[in-house]
Amino acid sequence: MRLYSLLFGMISLVVLVMFFIYVIRGPVDPLIAAGLFVSFLACAAPTLLLLRPFAPSEELERRQEARRERARQRGFTDDPPTGRGS
Repeated sequence: MRLYSLLFGMISLVVLVMFFIYVIRGPVDPLIAAGLFVSFLACAAPTLLLLRPFAPSEELERRQEARRERARQRGFTDDPPTGRGS
């Protein structure tokens, strides 16, 4: 996943450089400049979303803890069952 985010980041930087070169070099068509800038944003957004650290929400942690507690009360464990068929 990190590889894709870095790829998106590289593409967004290339598009941003293209935008700046287009704006600095000469007569600017606003439609083309806007298209380049929107393309930059479209590539930068997935980069930022994919590179942000993932932290589970408190609600998810609470549900997982409740599930573990219920399983412990019922006698389920993470160990594989051992019985006559083993």
